[in-house]
Amino acid sequence: MKKGLQRSSHIQWLLDRGTGSVAFVGGIGIFVIAAAIVVDILMRWLFNAPILGVDDLSIYILAVVVSSFFPAGLAGERFVTIRFLGKALGVRGALWLEVFGALCTLAVFILITWKVFYFTADVTRTGLATIVLQLPQAPWWWIVTIIFAFCIPVQAIVLVKKFIEALKGPMPVQGPTGSSPDEEKRAAVNLN
Repeated sequence: MKKGLQRSSHIQWLLDRGTGSVAFVGGIGIFVIAAAIVVDILMRWLFNAPILGVDDLSIYILAVVVSSFFPAGLAGERFVTIRFLGKALGVRGALWLEVFGALCTLAVFILITWKVFYFTADVTRTGLATIVLQLPQAPWWWIVTIIFAFCIPVQAIVLVKKFIEALKGPMPVQGPTGSSPDEEKRAAVNLN
């Protein structure tokens, strides 16, 4: 049991590390967009010479930025969930409802990835370019496609985790010392 928990926590650590790195790149993208817009505004105001193509590239950088936060959201299970039905079904029913929700989320991300892939392939085939700078759009969309494809194994891991939780039943919540909150309360009472 302890070895399984160690393996599970190691997988979760790797998942958090990988998805966090992708989200960090997205955060850098936000900074790049904001800095470019500020410099563009200053150049317009001070020298009446805007930076050519800021609007052009901001759109595609923003697409990469937005997609980069999806894997971390999936790994951390931070998407909106409605649990009132789960409360009505009891603990076991709620766990199986979580499995169903994770399965539906996986199906949605497979569909999104498939559609984004076909869009990206079409953009590549037609050679679409940005409006002002005439740079190819395809590299930006391939990055978005890869990020969405990364969401599929992330959500698959979440689904497996939910399935194991539903089979085994609710796991006791561990406190900072590795023991359950009830054990920590008893230990605190014994110390006093």
